[in-house]
Amino acid sequence: MTDTLPKNQVLVLGLGGAGGRVVETLSRLPEAAGIKLSVFDTDQNALERLTLPDDDCKVLCDNQWLLGQGTGGDTIKGQRAMTRESHRLQGLISQASLLIVVGGLGGGTATGGAGVISRLARSMGNTAVFLFELPFAFEGHGRVKAAEDGLRGLLALSDTVLGIPNDLLFSVLPSEVSFADAFKMADMELARATLGLIDILRPGNLLSSDLGDLVSVLKNRKSYAAIGVGCGKSSDVGEACTQALANLLDSPFLGGAAKLKDADAVIINLTGGENLTLSEVKRTLASAGSLPGLSARVMIGANIRQDLTGEVHLTAIAVKYDEREAAVQLSQDAKSPTRRRREKTTRSGEQPVQQMLPLTITSSGIFEGKTPTIIDGVNFDIPAFVRNQVPVDTGE
Repeated sequence: MTDTLPKNQVLVLGLGGAGGRVVETLSRLPEAAGIKLSVFDTDQNALERLTLPDDDCKVLCDNQWLLGQGTGGDTIKGQRAMTRESHRLQGLISQASLLIVVGGLGGGTATGGAGVISRLARSMGNTAVFLFELPFAFEGHGRVKAAEDGLRGLLALSDTVLGIPNDLLFSVLPSEVSFADAFKMADMELARATLGLIDILRPGNLLSSDLGDLVSVLKNRKSYAAIGVGCGKSSDVGEACTQALANLLDSPFLGGAAKLKDADAVIINLTGGENLTLSEVKRTLASAGSLPGLSARVMIGANIRQDLTGEVHLTAIAVKYDEREAAVQLSQDAKSPTRRRREKTTRSGEQPVQQMLPLTITSSGIFEGKTPTIIDGVNFDIPAFVRNQVPVDTGE
């Protein structure tokens, strides 16, 4: 396996079974030419089934202990397996200007290993973006919960995590589609989403839409993303732009114009060849930019690639923040005023003030001063509602 890359190369790293399938799909797309591909997995059979141009880019992780049998959905084993491949990972990551990690959360290898890669990339000063499928609801509560826990844990380590629910595909999949075909479509759409993401993050964009925009949208917030890519091909650049916008709205992982309307933040990027005119850029971006809601934060970008003559790519990332996470955080903040005061006085150097304890004085009423009636340590002369500290409605 080659451990070094030409400087400034994009590296797409597939983790686990789903990540391997996405990389395999990418390798068949002509738009992925020039992108370095690699797959790290703990399952030897899954790796052997992958058809890739270069078998050296397939890495069996932690074979000494896992014996190529996978992690069995154990995230701890996935974490250990990826840690034991740190040297190989460092060699790959070191020369890549942009690392995109793809896979599916909810299993062991990707869910456990993503954090290891995030720490490595951060320690090396490399840019890493994580693009993960979240399980179909029919895959079961356990797998869905493991995916959400993995997403939350990864968010603490990386500011650029895009979690895309596979259930978005139900907006376009006919009910009679087979189980296997549903997963194949998910892999294809994640592969196209990866290419769209690379378009957004390529250096040299003529209009601002880059990693800084993506980080500012995702930073420190658990969110769910919908991502769509629309391609248009025509000798008439106006027709190509029209096709790209129509295909974007039909993109399965976007979920239609409704997702853009409901998003909290949207990044839209247009990439075309040198024949792309200013008027078409303005018209297309104005049409796409009018789709998000008025309260959404919208970022627009445009780029030129010499290899796209007669072709236009329009990419949109719609981000919806997890309101449940925000509600939990607000609830925690509201319940801990004492802790906030203590932290404030500690930072300012002031002496902390002793807080009053919520002690309740009990009285035996008319039996006060009499010999108490005590059974099993309970004073029955004190009214039950006082003993049990039951609040009394005074009508105030």
